[in-house]
Amino acid sequence: MRDTKALHPDLQVKIVELEDLCRKNGITIGISECLRTTAEQDDLYAKGRTKPGPKVTNAPGYSYSSMHQWGVAFDFYLKMDIDGDGLISDDAYNNAKRTFNKVGELGKSIGLEWGGDWTSIKDLPHFQLPNWGSTATKLKAKYGTPEKFIATWKSAAGQSAASTVKRNEEIKDTTANRIESARSFDRKYAGTYKAKKNCNLLASAGSGGVVSVKKDTAVQCYGYYTAKNRKVYLYVQYGKKTGFILQSNFART
Repeated sequence: MRDTKALHPDLQVKIVELEDLCRKNGITIGISECLRTTAEQDDLYAKGRTKPGPKVTNAPGYSYSSMHQWGVAFDFYLKMDIDGDGLISDDAYNNAKRTFNKVGELGKSIGLEWGGDWTSIKDLPHFQLPNWGSTATKLKAKYGTPEKFIATWKSAAGQSAASTVKRNEEIKDTTANRIESARSFDRKYAGTYKAKKNCNLLASAGSGGVVSVKKDTAVQCYGYYTAKNRKVYLYVQYGKKTGFILQSNFART
């Protein structure tokens, strides 16, 4: 299954964060495997054993051993032209430039466990929540079956996490998707600017979305910007944060 909404609410939040973080680092990923049924996991476990092909997992589905079955894991692929042939369809799992390793480090930076760190069957495209350990042992001991665990997601905590997912998606839709990266450079824009009114820093790296900038607050631009819909968005440094400001809301100092 590729439905991210079938995953644990906390993991849905992490996926949004990872996609945005990858985008800011020039990497585009897609989400492939999410929640798996017992039959799907057993079929995968059979590869390299009773079915042809290399072994891809040590977790049989009938024993609820895969974190995918518990909704706390997902796999990703690359949506990029890695080999420079003008196509992305043949590069979904091309790690020639160690792009999977780069995504792995980005995922770990936001608290995900990366399958590329495992010693028994390295799983470069795999991430999971580390809350219950690397295997399903603790989940099975506490909940018995994935169905009983998934039922707990409707608790108050689960609803709160789901709300966070919705807010993050709204931020993504209204900011990051509109201004993903600085597309141009011109020295004339370099300098210090002061806010003429209370406004926002958009798609700020490491902040998760919109950051308020109070009137008379100074920001620093090094000449990078994006022009969109006849408006100029300057890429600036604001304290320890970076992001875009609408030039018309600021005055050069």
